[in-house]
Amino acid sequence: MEHSINRSNVPDDPRPKATGTTRILWDEDYLYARVVVEDSDVFVGNGPDHMYDSVEFYVGPGSSGSNQWRVSAMGLWSGQNAQGRAAWTDLTETGYIVEVRIPKRNLTLEEGPFTFEVYINNSSSEGNDRYEVVSSFGDPDAGFSSDASFRDKLTLIGADEVDERFSITATTGPGGTILPNAPGNVQRVEEGEDITFTFTPDQGQVIDTVTVDDVDVSVTEENTYTIENVSADHKIHATFKNNPDAELLDFIVWNDNFAKGEYTTAVIIDLGEGNAVKDSELKPEMFTVSARNTTLDGDAVTFEGPRNITRVYTNDEPNVRGYLGVANSLDYQDGLESGRYIVVELEFYTESGGVTTLDGNMNSTLQVYDVVQNEDITLTEGRSLENVVFEQKEVVNPILDKFTTHTDNSVNRSLYLHTNENGETVQGLPLYVYIHGMGRGGTSPETDQKAAMKSANGAVALMKKMGENPDKYASHVLNISYNGISTPDAANVKAVIDDLVTSGAVDPNRIYVAGFSWGGMYTNSLLNAYPGFFAAGAPMSPVRGFPEVDSNEAHADLAYWMFVNAYDGESYQTNLQGFIDESLPSMTNARASLIDSNESFVWPYNQFDQANQRPNPEQNPPLQAYIAHEVEAAVLYNNVYETNWDMAPTAGTLDSGYEDVFDWMFAQSLEGEDVGEPEPTDPEPTDPEPTDPEPTDPEPTDPEPTDPEPTDPEPTDPEPTDPEPTDPEPTDPEPTDPEPTDPEPTDPEPTDPDSSDELPATATNYYNMLIIGLALLIVGTLSAIIIRKKKQVSP
Repeated sequence: MEHSINRSNVPDDPRPKATGTTRILWDEDYLYARVVVEDSDVFVGNGPDHMYDSVEFYVGPGSSGSNQWRVSAMGLWSGQNAQGRAAWTDLTETGYIVEVRIPKRNLTLEEGPFTFEVYINNSSSEGNDRYEVVSSFGDPDAGFSSDASFRDKLTLIGADEVDERFSITATTGPGGTILPNAPGNVQRVEEGEDITFTFTPDQGQVIDTVTVDDVDVSVTEENTYTIENVSADHKIHATFKNNPDAELLDFIVWNDNFAKGEYTTAVIIDLGEGNAVKDSELKPEMFTVSARNTTLDGDAVTFEGPRNITRVYTNDEPNVRGYLGVANSLDYQDGLESGRYIVVELEFYTESGGVTTLDGNMNSTLQVYDVVQNEDITLTEGRSLENVVFEQKEVVNPILDKFTTHTDNSVNRSLYLHTNENGETVQGLPLYVYIHGMGRGGTSPETDQKAAMKSANGAVALMKKMGENPDKYASHVLNISYNGISTPDAANVKAVIDDLVTSGAVDPNRIYVAGFSWGGMYTNSLLNAYPGFFAAGAPMSPVRGFPEVDSNEAHADLAYWMFVNAYDGESYQTNLQGFIDESLPSMTNARASLIDSNESFVWPYNQFDQANQRPNPEQNPPLQAYIAHEVEAAVLYNNVYETNWDMAPTAGTLDSGYEDVFDWMFAQSLEGEDVGEPEPTDPEPTDPEPTDPEPTDPEPTDPEPTDPEPTDPEPTDPEPTDPEPTDPEPTDPEPTDPEPTDPEPTDPEPTDPDSSDELPATATNYYNMLIIGLALLIVGTLSAIIIRKKKQVSP
């Protein structure tokens, strides 16, 4: 039976519509579906989530995406994963086709009513701009939150005819391939037929074992094996091993964080002590790189396939030298002339987006990579490496590897303690506490505490700032992790912080807290539970809450900054207005920003137009609420003032000298705000030499006197990290077309925040004093010289 997919959530939208049909089959273990999509404007790139042309399946009862499976028009999985899932896709002249096999997991597949839905996500050919959802059985775009509209809408019936064919399941381990190999690894064979399989090892590999129904068998000299006279189901599996004649070289998998998540950006090959290769001898065609990411238990594959190589270069240490792009990253450098390490840089973010290392449930994954040699590698000594096997040694992340994980006090968390050159914890530093949004902590925060830092995350953003300016941002970082909305007890979090204060590591006057969405609400809960304890709070899109000044006057002096997008759901606008009306008037250092665009003006996102992150007045609503909700990357990485964008307060004021949210936050203390004005330098050197009229050279870390803000250097566009989160927060209501508040600040906007032509008033006074002092010094020195010369020529 064929079911129509034609219920659009925007039937009056003038843009190209999508429709489709689906056929559904089932057996005791799997649900099978074939969807034929009619779409005249298909995105054909790497579409990692619901914002791109794709088909979604909701299988069985569930909410918050627990029953959601998604396949893009190009075959990329997202949403749920489990062992046995498989997909096949094909582009057609009128759209595309998706075929899937979805494991039953804990469902019982039997005749009778069944809860099932299929959606078509319709974007333009530009991608990342979904504007339509089309459903078959229930309400479009409602399945993520609830199955109510399609519950028991499908009826499973037995087949009229029994399929008499047998199934041959053909699989391999890493290091080679097996053919034929159908999608899902299952070949259907008529009774009595023979089927021959061919095994092809990768370069540097040989066949290890071949088993049929778990029994070892021998292959021919051509590496084939034939199952003859098929009369039952079978499974055939091949494994591969390193060629004992090949040379073994280790490599590491390099993960890096950016504003929206963690990506695998390179593999780095170690040629070994004393070996090196010339950079000019390397090119991308010399290697093939593929990946097989799985869930942490290894049961389900989350990504499998080849990786595109952007460049190959040498380095003398095992790390990257920035990244190549449409516009290169700010830290981009060419490879060294020669080096021990070969860096194979991978394409990880394009105009259509990127795929992070998380699975569909926001859990961490295992990254298993395969590197194959295609051409000889000639070392600087002249020796040629012709037969090499590359073996993965470890996965490295230069930021997340600095964190330790903990579960005591019933608080799942990751902790970074800043250390000195001797590896000793630095005492008396600020503490930054960050709480992620609902779902961002994955499903196993007690064992996977770092998952929350692999999507947009404030702890990672601060680590980036610390790497750029360690003198200013040296601090300890505490990232709280939890499942769903099960945040830890506030008293337990306070106990963890108290222990850090008691140890001497943390300055009790400089404890900061920030969070997003549900974590923004929890930020407010911590502030209200312990008034006067935190020096600053910065909730982003908080579900609800704000400092209750009427309940405790200690909030009156709290440094506080709330961020909300003008197109977020109505409840978020109401909460923001409640703060502005009820608490802000009684607070001396508080403000709120209502932004209208979530563009990220940092690499790699600033290489491309981010039209889907800003409102379009021709659409209704101009910006979808679930997109507007995701303010983290914009708030944490952008400057207060960007070209044609700002997050200056729309209520309350902010000193114009602050460049970004961390600049503001790290100036806060329970002992008072330090706005970072420059200290005057003593212009009078001791005993200046007459031949050297310039004052003593300042230390390299001292700002030049003409710098308008020497204590607050211009950031160098921090290297970023959602994928956009795969799904909207279920608590987000659709917006009611809120009128955006005027984003222009009430205080005069600074002219060109990147300019060094103007100084704050106080700094100008210091500057004038400095100039006068230098002038007096020069006049005095010249006078002394003239008098001395007159004495020398006197009769």
